[in-house]
Amino acid sequence: MRIGFGKRVKPRQFDYMPRYYDEAKDKLDSQVSKYHGDVSDEDKIKERIKSGMRQKFYGDADFRRQQTNKSNLRLVYIIIVLCFVTYMVLKSDKFVRIIEGF
Repeated sequence: MRIGFGKRVKPRQFDYMPRYYDEAKDKLDSQVSKYHGDVSDEDKIKERIKSGMRQKFYGDADFRRQQTNKSNLRLVYIIIVLCFVTYMVLKSDKFVRIIEGF
């Protein structure tokens, strides 16, 4: 049996409701709104410049991901080749003779 003084405080509820965001639909809507609607020419120009700058800054996500994967794979190949060359140099007799000469 619990005996308490005063009212027990309940924790605050987190009532965030996530929504689905479709980037392709958003791009399509922005393209359609450029040519239709009651937006002034000045607003259209500003929006076009803003979207162009955003595209240049962020770039294409798929292209960037492909380039990152290629770069990582290239780095792995270079490390493997360097390890093999290092192994061959250390195993050779010429390297041992050079070290003994010092």
